[in-house]
Amino acid sequence: MKVEIMYYDKKFNNKPTGYEVADVQKNLKKTTIEISELATALSQGATFKPALLNGTKSADWIQQQLFALDFDHDTTIDEQINKCAELKIYPCFGYTSFSHSEQEHHFRLVFCTDTVITDVETRNKLQNTLISIFNKSDNVTKDCTRIFFGGKSLICDSYNKRINAQQIIKKYYKALPLLKCDKSIEPKSCKKKLDLYSNTESNENMALKLEAIRALNVDVMKELLKSTPNKEYILYSSIRGTLEQTSFENEKDLYKYINSIDLSEYLGIDGYVNCILPEHEDDSPSAHIYTTDDGTQVYKCFGCNKCYTIIGITEKLAQCKKSQAIEFIKSVYNLKLEKSDWVKQQQQMLIDNANYLDSEEFDLQFPTLSKLIRTRKVHIQKMLLHFTQYVNDNMQNMERPIFFDSYKNLLSVCGIRQDSRKILSQSLTLFALLNMIEKLPVESIPEKELTKAKHIAAKYGFKKITNFYSFPEYGVLQFGNSEEIAKTLKANNITLKGLSREYILRTFGTELANKCYPQYIHENSLGTTEKSDNATIKLSVKALETIEAQGYILEKDIKQKGLTEIQWKKSIQEILNTYGLIKVKASKDNKIKYNIPADIHYLTTVIVKAI
Repeated sequence: MKVEIMYYDKKFNNKPTGYEVADVQKNLKKTTIEISELATALSQGATFKPALLNGTKSADWIQQQLFALDFDHDTTIDEQINKCAELKIYPCFGYTSFSHSEQEHHFRLVFCTDTVITDVETRNKLQNTLISIFNKSDNVTKDCTRIFFGGKSLICDSYNKRINAQQIIKKYYKALPLLKCDKSIEPKSCKKKLDLYSNTESNENMALKLEAIRALNVDVMKELLKSTPNKEYILYSSIRGTLEQTSFENEKDLYKYINSIDLSEYLGIDGYVNCILPEHEDDSPSAHIYTTDDGTQVYKCFGCNKCYTIIGITEKLAQCKKSQAIEFIKSVYNLKLEKSDWVKQQQQMLIDNANYLDSEEFDLQFPTLSKLIRTRKVHIQKMLLHFTQYVNDNMQNMERPIFFDSYKNLLSVCGIRQDSRKILSQSLTLFALLNMIEKLPVESIPEKELTKAKHIAAKYGFKKITNFYSFPEYGVLQFGNSEEIAKTLKANNITLKGLSREYILRTFGTELANKCYPQYIHENSLGTTEKSDNATIKLSVKALETIEAQGYILEKDIKQKGLTEIQWKKSIQEILNTYGLIKVKASKDNKIKYNIPADIHYLTTVIVKAI
């Protein structure tokens, strides 16, 4: 028999963590598969979601026929198989998880209903009923989007066994009484009913944790977390943490760590609960916890359509500032931000750079440079401030911090629309040309980060790896040559559209082209293309022949059929330098000096022989 599930066939040898979890989330696909084939694959390390989904959220649930239970403590395989026989509720297969041992049994049992369930309420009742019956199973499996990782071996293979959902619900399901808030400790804003499907112990745990968060009571919260069975924090760094002190060198790593903390454990939430937000009077379970592709834990309520990370939900519950919420979480989990002197110095350097571009000193010392970047200055300022979060002792080259980020994220940082990648590319090229940012060549990238970048490029089919960046310290010495480059660009009226790799190669040579486009070093060493060279020759011939005949040529007349304005912008400086030409305005003095006709408008751009 075949079932429809979400499935990822990659075989792991250990439980995925951190970035591996994100990879699994992205690669789970709708799959129709034989139960026996699925059982074998799971026992060899594959991954599945029993439900069929049209996305990753609970609202995306479509249908389900397989129901899984997870056993991680205080029981054995034989005990649970015997209980199945006693209740006449038989699994179709089971398998041991990665952490299973002879001393401590960790395993999963998978049940198959005799019909496909398409009603989510029936699905929830059946899952919760099975958890209640098999009371030594883990109740986190309530979530209809729950991922079940693979394991090491099969423990039963009764593939034809089926269960009847309605019979089990009718016989065993019972709505448990709701936990009432203690008015002596509960604020008016939190007179909430809790999850209909949770047990009383879970309700009490949840109520105590929420109260500790509202009061920002670190000591109480620590004790509650210590008493939570099977505490396990899945961290971005693929390291399983504890309440022992953990230190970080920069804010970004700290926040990434915080956002990956098990939010279900932090709030005491199992499955769906009534919304815990103060402003939402929720009468039915509509909130749950889910994990994003990058490992961030999110509280989501479908009733009020609100989403919060651990920091945001702490702010809401405690009615406190973001900084207070962060300090509370840091204290609870013993997290510490410990920056080296070098990290502090580099962060300050980036901030000083951003401020320097707004200073009168910069405008006076480098007037052409200042005017040239005026409309794009905000882009590099935002990048400088953004990357202060990423300064890390382990990410540096020649005592400078190095950074990388996706174009998508940098577009957001710079305030550029996601469909306007060209604007960001133009800005980065301009800043690299003007010595304001350095794009690192491959040989300057740390091996570990280079390997990671190559992996990402291969995974998504990118031709090039992501760029790695470094920022010099801005000042008189740094921008000495930048002002001259800016003057060259201004003299030739170069727009950002014309500021291309080919233009830089033709105008400034290979060294600067490699600096601005390090990933094209091979292409730069080969020079320009035959097509562009031929177009440049035609432009040159047209200009020289016309100047020879009449002493000048209007810039607007230099273009020929099949030759674009862009090619002229790419080749202009090379043509002028090669043939001793200059570009001037048809002013009164220039008309006399270069024998330009008097009837040509004085603002017209003219190409003439240099005298």
